[in-house]
Amino acid sequence: MITARVVNSFQALEHDGHMYVAGDTYPAEGFEADEKRVYFLTGVHPEYKKIYLADVMIQEEPGKEPLEPSDFPKATGGGWYTLSNGEKVQGKDEAIEAENALQSGE
Repeated sequence: MITARVVNSFQALEHDGHMYVAGDTYPAEGFEADEKRVYFLTGVHPEYKKIYLADVMIQEEPGKEPLEPSDFPKATGGGWYTLSNGEKVQGKDEAIEAENALQSGE
């Protein structure tokens, strides 16, 4: 399950037009977060030049196979990668280096 903190207000058409305001938790109760949409909303919007979500948390779901550390860094598109702690890093080499540091406890 993915959750995030809303930092700028927006209307989510994919959530029946739900209006999110700064400080809300995304997704609202009764809705699910699409991973690609979350990563789009955490990046700088190409037209509006701001982000809409921050502090993304990825929580294990009961009955779902947990991701192994070797599954990271995970490519999310646009040159961005997710580390095993949920952090986003731009650039493959930087992501590999950051994930290796996480795994070694640095």
